[in-house]
Amino acid sequence: MGFSVNTNNEAMSAIRLLNQTNKSLSTTQARINSGYKVGSARDNASTFTIAQGMRADVAAFTAVSDSLSMGEATANVAVNAATKISNKLIDLQKEVVNAQSSTVDRAKIQESINKIVADITGVVSSAQFNGYNLINNTDANLSVTSSLNRTDPTTFSIATITVNRENLLAATLGISGINVADGSGTATFGSNWSTSLADNDTFAITAGGTVYTFEFIDDPATTPATVGSNYVVDMDTTASPGANIQALVSKMAEVGFTANYNSLGQLNITSSNGDITAIASSNADVTTAVVAAGDPSAALTSVSGAITTVNAALARLSSSANQISSQKDFVKELTDTLTSGIGNLVDADLAEESANLQALQTKQQLGIQALSIANQQPGSVLSLFR
Repeated sequence: MGFSVNTNNEAMSAIRLLNQTNKSLSTTQARINSGYKVGSARDNASTFTIAQGMRADVAAFTAVSDSLSMGEATANVAVNAATKISNKLIDLQKEVVNAQSSTVDRAKIQESINKIVADITGVVSSAQFNGYNLINNTDANLSVTSSLNRTDPTTFSIATITVNRENLLAATLGISGINVADGSGTATFGSNWSTSLADNDTFAITAGGTVYTFEFIDDPATTPATVGSNYVVDMDTTASPGANIQALVSKMAEVGFTANYNSLGQLNITSSNGDITAIASSNADVTTAVVAAGDPSAALTSVSGAITTVNAALARLSSSANQISSQKDFVKELTDTLTSGIGNLVDADLAEESANLQALQTKQQLGIQALSIANQQPGSVLSLFR
């Protein structure tokens, strides 16, 4: 085309190229500002849709990770409690083994046993996390969400890990009724006992198959025992009931019996002569009873069985805790991989965008200069009319 003041092709071309540069520059600046090369569906619909699906999976796996953390904590509490119980059972076995000898103080050993069993009961009761207890046989099996499994872009299923509950109650373990104590007796002296006490009243204890008879006599110097083998208790009808009971206790101690008052006002009687199997009093105001002897051998069998049961439960709980921990690590790695994949799809390469920004800004300046030159071209027509 010749010279024309109506149509300026060079100016139109410069404007078109400058607009393209401005559009590219705007895109580059948006990527730098947001950090995304695909920040919306308008940038790249297919890539943005894929990234959104992956973001949904990341959110789901984050929830799965939280579930695994809760499950791991619950299982770990159960494992720690079961370990504590296992250690307590070792202590219990030691006490029961000590009780196998007839020369030891089985009453003291029984006290230790009772404390250990109480400790185990306390551990079972307190072994809970967020109100969930895996070893008291009360709460249901623990179901832990462990994964989100996709079979295609629109179909997925939830995977779980089940931690089975255990029953580590003392009664279930068979240790709540362990008794290694020797047979003992109790005697309760009524309020009228002292006033009704009379010469030749007897108090008889059968221990180790032998009957030991204690006979109350007001004046042993003048009144003999009705049976020559009876042990004479020098009573005093004018003394307090406690004084006459103490006289009986002192005489029993000479023969190998130990007697102590308990909190119920009863006289607890044990013997170094063997198990006490019977107690009888001729005085109607004295009530007697016998506490059956324990069985140290059976107690040892019970503790051995309890140790086997607890160690098996501990192995199962530990296996479940390890499985949850391993799955938690995998989910974390998978989440990181998905996050990295999303970044590869939508994140902008800022080094590249920085270089583009410099180039586009230069092109923009050149475009403006080209447009300025093109706009001056119609003015050159004036020179033809001078």
